[in-house]
Amino acid sequence: MLLETHRDEIEAILSRYHSPRSAVLPLLYLAQDTYGYLTETAIREVAAILNMPPTDVFEVVGFYTLFYKRPVGTWVLQVCDDVPCCYLGAEELIAALKQRLGIVEEQTTGDGMFTLQRVKCLAACDRAPVLQANLDYVYDVTPERVNALLANLRARAAEARQRGVSGRFAEDFEWGPDGALIRIDRAAPYRPRQFPAAPPSAPPEPEPVPEADAGHDQLADRKGSPL
Repeated sequence: MLLETHRDEIEAILSRYHSPRSAVLPLLYLAQDTYGYLTETAIREVAAILNMPPTDVFEVVGFYTLFYKRPVGTWVLQVCDDVPCCYLGAEELIAALKQRLGIVEEQTTGDGMFTLQRVKCLAACDRAPVLQANLDYVYDVTPERVNALLANLRARAAEARQRGVSGRFAEDFEWGPDGALIRIDRAAPYRPRQFPAAPPSAPPEPEPVPEADAGHDQLADRKGSPL
């Protein structure tokens, strides 16, 4: 079926590589987008196209976390919980997503829209906390932005189903001044996270000068020894 429905794309992929087995990753992504996840039949189909032992392809699928061997939601939400993201609120973001979606990690919502996962290091520490939705990067996702994020993704559900969950067509998003998500060019110049400017702090109040100690035990008042 895969070869019948995507013959031109498969031939284009194979033409990029000297060895057909080098195309195992892009063909697995294509199969995942076609079937929604990688069934045993789909994996064996890829192995047959590449003339590889099925065991080798199963090992590839088992190694990479971005290959799904069970059904997932229209959007797979992966939150980075590595150290930099945690310092900037990743745990609070995960808690907000779990509360809004009514699921825990590795579960899918009842309507099949969202699957929630934790991942390690999305390599975007400067824009933490970072979330990827079907490998679309969304930067600076705070718990306060969860409702807007989920509304945006629900509105783009049809687009997500057309693009698939593999991330082959992933893009980048950030928050505009009006609080809406906007698509940004991956080749755009580097823009670090903008933190809200804190008002200048008032200078500390000077400490009151202690009053003189009523003349007791002051050096100037000490009398010399009569001896």
